[in-house]
Amino acid sequence: MKILGIVAEYNPFHKGHAYQIQKAKELTKADVVIVVMSGNFVQRGEPALLDKWTRSHMALLNGADIVVELPILYATASAEYFAHSAVKLFDDMGIVTDICFGSEIGSIEPLEHIASILLQEPPSFCSALKTELEKGVSYASARCTALAKIFPESQNILSQPNNILAIEYIKALKKLNSTILPHTICRKGADYHSTDISSSTMASASAIRNALLEKNKNYIHHIPENCHSLFLEALEKGIAPVFLKDFTQAFHYSIRTKSADKIANIFEVTEGLENRIFKALNKYYKITDILSFIKTKRYSYTKIQRILLHILLNIQKDDVLFFNHTGYIPYIRILGFRKESQSILGLCKKYASIPILTNLKNADTILDARAKRMLHFDTKATDIYYMAMPNKIYSPIHKDFTTPMVMICSQEA
Repeated sequence: MKILGIVAEYNPFHKGHAYQIQKAKELTKADVVIVVMSGNFVQRGEPALLDKWTRSHMALLNGADIVVELPILYATASAEYFAHSAVKLFDDMGIVTDICFGSEIGSIEPLEHIASILLQEPPSFCSALKTELEKGVSYASARCTALAKIFPESQNILSQPNNILAIEYIKALKKLNSTILPHTICRKGADYHSTDISSSTMASASAIRNALLEKNKNYIHHIPENCHSLFLEALEKGIAPVFLKDFTQAFHYSIRTKSADKIANIFEVTEGLENRIFKALNKYYKITDILSFIKTKRYSYTKIQRILLHILLNIQKDDVLFFNHTGYIPYIRILGFRKESQSILGLCKKYASIPILTNLKNADTILDARAKRMLHFDTKATDIYYMAMPNKIYSPIHKDFTTPMVMICSQEA
């Protein structure tokens, strides 16, 4: 049996994602698809537009068999940590045979070549990287320029976000000596960052989020039809959409109640950035203005968003380093599955090297102290996320303990 792994955020799930699942299954001839999906906050340093259970439901309706949560510590981390933790999770399941990811280039060979260079770090690359970093540019920019001196084709490849993530997935597979086979398919539709919501192409998730923010109803043309009722119900009830701006007061409270030393200990804060954050709060209140003030040529907009999110969630450097050094993710949290795939869950329980969580009420008896520590970050993040529900009647605490897994049967898809 071939079991395919896909890493995703589905923020929100759209027709391009449905296309990817279908094409990935065809390419790999997979019998089963397991998705590792970010929870209620995502790698761009933003809240997910819809909660993790609604997004899991949408994925299950469109080809996923099982959806597993990528814990918050890694779902909101840099591309390297995000990719490595997701691949490690697939590896720890013990049953995943293949992984497939989208890329702008659509070819695995050049991605593997770049991944090998980055892992081997030949002297010529290290020297060029050091030279670029001394110019004060971001690490991503310095790495791109240094690689281009060894492998000129890499410059165009590393300018595209899906290619960057694809390389990180391959690097993780190589580091782990994993037997999981990598595959890539060419990303279709609008560019990752495009805000074009025209009905003539598959819009990006960014375009759909932007359309909702601007109350442009054309977004619905880019959501699979079998998800329309689910999506619209979430909007009508007021459990969506959730945007970064909805956490403005919470951000201010989180920063204003911490000393500069405390901010300096937050994950990804480096080189005195804590001082720049406090200066921003002396000048601005809106999150967009704060982000624009803090951003420099060394720190991308997305990285600053992640840092603010880490402050909000109190994710410290030591927390992430602790889990990096002790095996990354210590459990497999199931968010949803197709009933016909229950036997695959049984296989996973048999071969997985870490515990499987299907009900958090049993967590105390299943998890060790290290796993409980990570789970605490996830449950706290969910409680904070639900503060921003448009309809405050849907803002209770402990949703992770009271919300059941999503279960559907094939007739519903």
